[in-house]
This record gives sequence, C-alpha cells and structure tokens, in this order.
Amino acid sequence: MNKVCPVCNKLQNVTYTCSHCKGTMVDKGRVQDYTDPYAGQFPINDDEDYCVHLYQCLNCNEMERKSVSKIEI
Repeated sequence: MNKVCPVCNKLQNVTYTCSHCKGTMVDKGRVQDYTDPYAGQFPINDDEDYCVHLYQCLNCNEMERKSVSKIEI
C-alpha cells in the first residue's frame, strides 16, 4: 500500500480553524511550492506520514503551516 496526501490528490477537503480569529482556513498548496520558483518541477519532498500545506484564513488572511496526515490507497 502507498500513502498519499488526500489534499494534494483531491481525495478530501481538509479545513482548519484559524488560531488567531477562529475563522475558516483554506488550502493554498504545499509549503514546498513556495520555497523555490521551480519547486513544482521537483519531486515531492515530504514525510512518509504527512504532507505540509500552507493554509490561509478567509477572515484575517493569517497564514499557517499544517501537517496533513497521509492515507493509504
């Protein structure tokens, strides 16, 4: 069995609550995509059990890193 990120593979919608204002946060992509202009062309560099995504609050625009647990397929 392989483990995959449910957010990257659009298998689940994962939302979080903002720790600053308690608003709804939405996914803005993998943190790796923001580290380098060519990051999208490199192999995914993440942990075996989770994938780190950047989430943004719809109310206050606060950004937070969240570890999304991978699932087995």
